[in-house]
Amino acid sequence: MHLVLSICERANKMITDQHRLFRDDNGPVIYVEKKREEYYSVFLKYCHGATSAVIFGEIICQKLKEPIEQSVYKKTARDIADEMRSNCESLNGNRSNLEKHILKTLAEEEDFDKYMNYINTPRDHYKSFIRDEVSRYITDQFSVSVLPKMKRDIELLQMKIMEAAHESTEHVQENRGDAGLWLKSFTQQLSDELIFSEKDLSGVNHDYVEDFKLLEDVIKRELPAIMYDISRRFNRKTFDEKLDYEDRTDELLIDHFCQCCWIQCLFQRDLEKYYMKTFDGYGEIPDNWRRYTKQDAIESLNTYM
Repeated sequence: MHLVLSICERANKMITDQHRLFRDDNGPVIYVEKKREEYYSVFLKYCHGATSAVIFGEIICQKLKEPIEQSVYKKTARDIADEMRSNCESLNGNRSNLEKHILKTLAEEEDFDKYMNYINTPRDHYKSFIRDEVSRYITDQFSVSVLPKMKRDIELLQMKIMEAAHESTEHVQENRGDAGLWLKSFTQQLSDELIFSEKDLSGVNHDYVEDFKLLEDVIKRELPAIMYDISRRFNRKTFDEKLDYEDRTDELLIDHFCQCCWIQCLFQRDLEKYYMKTFDGYGEIPDNWRRYTKQDAIESLNTYM
């Protein structure tokens, strides 16, 4: 009996010690302690990736600021040129119609220097006339036509950028791609709207960007503030300043109307010298031509042109 009890006590002690050892080695605290480094590594990677996505998204928005501004101004300038060719009396027809209004303006102003400019350098006079018409139209119509167009264009552009970000995220997830693929998809979708490419972000590290949904959310969150900052600076003065020379409304219209022959006809002395004859007798300029009034000249433009 004593032997049996002794064996039981020894077995109990051994089982209890083993259980305590197992518990100490495999308890929740110990288990977590053992896994701490592994979990910390995963946590750091997650934080690093999340931080990279946020920073990358914010940088993209800042890089988009100038291309967005350029796009809005250029598109509005083109829209105004089209609008003037429909609504502006002097520019809503062909070159003959434009010339009629130029001659009418010359007759009304009776400015000799402008007459000579028109006779000697007609192309320069046409350019000057078109620039004056455009400047007057934009100034008069800025609040009722130009500014609403700019605000409409920037709203449409914001929607397109957000849509491009969303579709790029879906594209990367479907193809198990990386940040490089996301950026390529994003810039390609905006290539018709913005002068913006992957090269604009060539110096920005995006190796740790893995949360593309977060990247998309950052762009959607930051973009409205960028758009507001651009739109609040819209005014008549910046409309010309922000455009490259060839993108200005007046230059677009000049390019449309002035691509033609500008060689002047021989207006009397050259003809007389060439033929060694004068406008005398039957060829003499009628005296009644000299009696036409300014109003007669203006009315004749409407009749014959």
